[in-house]
Amino acid sequence: MEPFSLYQLRIFQTVAEEGAISRAAERLYLTQPAVSQHIHALEIHLGAQLFQRGRRGVTLTPAGKVLLDYSRRILELTAEAQQAVALASGARTGVVRLGASPGVGPCLMPEWIGAFHALHPTITVTLRTAPTPKIIRALQDRSIDLGIVEGEVGDASVQTIPLWDEEIVIVVGPGHPWWQRETVQAQELDREPFVAREQGSLTRAWEERTLSEFGVHPNVVAEFDTPIAIKQAVASGLGMALLPLFAVQRELEAGRLHGVKLAEGRLERTLKILWAPHCLKNPAVHAFLYHLSVEFPHIAVQIAQHQEEAREQSRPRQLPAPDAP
Repeated sequence: MEPFSLYQLRIFQTVAEEGAISRAAERLYLTQPAVSQHIHALEIHLGAQLFQRGRRGVTLTPAGKVLLDYSRRILELTAEAQQAVALASGARTGVVRLGASPGVGPCLMPEWIGAFHALHPTITVTLRTAPTPKIIRALQDRSIDLGIVEGEVGDASVQTIPLWDEEIVIVVGPGHPWWQRETVQAQELDREPFVAREQGSLTRAWEERTLSEFGVHPNVVAEFDTPIAIKQAVASGLGMALLPLFAVQRELEAGRLHGVKLAEGRLERTLKILWAPHCLKNPAVHAFLYHLSVEFPHIAVQIAQHQEEAREQSRPRQLPAPDAP
């Protein structure tokens, strides 16, 4: 019998922490059946029931509590081992080449790169900002190692790992009629002066598609290719805009912009990390992924799952034995 895997332990630990298969699946960006299957396989391998199922979720059995204690120690030791091996194998120096979409690069990456540099001062990190299709092509031609983008990818040549679902807020500047409001109805956006992303970008396509679903036809008064320019235009009173919360958090807190929610429901886009199998051969990239996985543990689970699926597909299939004469 094959031993259980580390990523099964991560799944088990997440279920234990969340107390429900559904919440664990959501946190790990896996389906509920996939999470249940891994837990079931772990229980079969260990010969013990790990969770007691109930109406409100799951609770650990005595055997599950024992495994949780060992699981935490195993995963902590594994993380230390990964870090030590990465350093010993050449990650003391090296280069990590990142690509990010315009909405992500200026707003998130400097802080992430700064935190990584504080731990790995001899590793150089480069950042290239470009639209998502160009980030994908850069991964394909190996000119970058990892990509971080918003929204849809739709290209099977690269692996995709969701990071989180980011709230998209309606932002307005001082003096706008909505400055004191908390919510607006979707129909109020119709024909409202709108500062949009440039034509042809995936973000612009998302904006148009999302607004059209609510029957909204905004009056586009300006187009810009970066959130920074859009923020400045909105603050100057040019119109309203749709921007991710992480891009406007500081301006909202400082009172330079005001965020309004849509009464019909929350607007979201999924932030994703893109990678190709060749990038994992770089020890410096391993170090960067380890750094991210501290904040986003599901990265390790998703990469392990992709690698296991790739191994499974590469295994030669055995032909059935011919019938005996």
